[in-house]
Amino acid sequence: MRTIRLLSTLLALAIAAPGALFAADGNRTTITAILVIASNERGPTDRQLAPYEANLKRTLRYESFRFVGESSATVTAGGTAQLVLPNNNRLQLEAEKSDGRGVRVKVRYGGTDVVIPSGKTVILAGRPAGKAGEVSAVIVTAE
Repeated sequence: MRTIRLLSTLLALAIAAPGALFAADGNRTTITAILVIASNERGPTDRQLAPYEANLKRTLRYESFRFVGESSATVTAGGTAQLVLPNNNRLQLEAEKSDGRGVRVKVRYGGTDVVIPSGKTVILAGRPAGKAGEVSAVIVTAE
């Protein structure tokens, strides 16, 4: 009798677990931020940035891009976090529950606030950096 009860409990947990995991994922999201230096000098773009290069060129209108650093954090609905990138670049994260499509996260970088829904990527232009004419930018992805 105990064996049947134990097996029934384990079976119920196995059936319920995937739904519970899905519900938990709907209440949190992972934000990844990549710090980039954009330059008007022609040259190669770092390989880590290859998936973003066309979007970087279209958005920022610079010729080449250099990877500087990366950081990520997972935030739950109603929670906050901070991402710290090289050169004293910081992003403040504030997660809010979306309407059944995951968590939306408000990202504050410098004086800019942007809300990013799960599954989206944005590019935030930053401040002057490095040599004359170079600027920093942050690629922010919500997964």
